[in-house]
Amino acid sequence: MTTPSRQIRFVVALPSEAKPINRHFGLIRDNKATQYSLYRNQGVALVISGIGSEVSEQATRWLHEMLPEPAIWINVGIAGHSHLPIGVALLASEILHQSSGRRWQTRLPAPPPCGSAPLITCAEPETGYPHNALYDMEAAGFYSAASTVAPAQRIHCFKIVSDNPQSPVHSINREMITRLMNDQLNLLEQLSNSIT
Repeated sequence: MTTPSRQIRFVVALPSEAKPINRHFGLIRDNKATQYSLYRNQGVALVISGIGSEVSEQATRWLHEMLPEPAIWINVGIAGHSHLPIGVALLASEILHQSSGRRWQTRLPAPPPCGSAPLITCAEPETGYPHNALYDMEAAGFYSAASTVAPAQRIHCFKIVSDNPQSPVHSINREMITRLMNDQLNLLEQLSNSIT
């Protein structure tokens, strides 16, 4: 279990992504927070942003305003991939915001607890998967905000492959997302413990 002195901030888009993390880290709903759903326990906190880069950026900024202590920032969620199987967990090695062209090079832990891949943040779900990359809708907004409050080595995007050309995005449902998250909780904890 993560020690209480470690400050960790999770930003997720969906309640189905949040539920397993909240259970694993013992996070409890903070009813005083009204703008977003906030869950916390000791130094660990999670916010549910909703879907999209802009809302993810706003929720990340809001979470830092609520809890301004220096922290590790992790965007956790599902992502499409051009060919990797469903359930594989990866860290984003770089992030491209498709609509603006902005790009961030991430700093992976050494050694990283899992593989990595470039990530492209799109305005709509990607169905063509043209590049050998992860596809999501939040990471660029999250990273843009987190990079103003934390150094690169303390900001990570942890994505679990949920769709690919053989299993397209419209086949995803809440139960599937929660199951995928549950299967990678130990890896997520390894990641949070490996960041200094």
